[in-house]
Amino acid sequence: MGQSSPELPADTLVSAVDNAHRGVVTHITIKGERVAAIVSESTLAMSHLLAVLLTSEMAASALPAVLPVAFPWASSLPDTDTHLKAFAGELREAIVAESPEQVARVLLDWQAVAEVRAGERST
Repeated sequence: MGQSSPELPADTLVSAVDNAHRGVVTHITIKGERVAAIVSESTLAMSHLLAVLLTSEMAASALPAVLPVAFPWASSLPDTDTHLKAFAGELREAIVAESPEQVARVLLDWQAVAEVRAGERST
């Protein structure tokens, strides 16, 4: 016996269609279930701008200094200067490659290192 889909108000559907026209519909996995998601034009623009900025050596050189601000857990990295430069290099490569999967892996890996260092996670 199948379940019927819940009905949504017309304004919700119109809004969803309008948002889809202004963004990109993609799929993400939430708790093991694949669901559609809409990425706004502004998010795409910020992503593109970041990728372009990071192709510049001058802009990329600032990345290690701003990582602890963007990701507070990064301040727990051992030998912070060396590790922040390595983290920044890997993150830059993933962003310039426009690989969300690679960006996610870099962030998860470095956060795990920081959490182990801070004693918040065991190896």
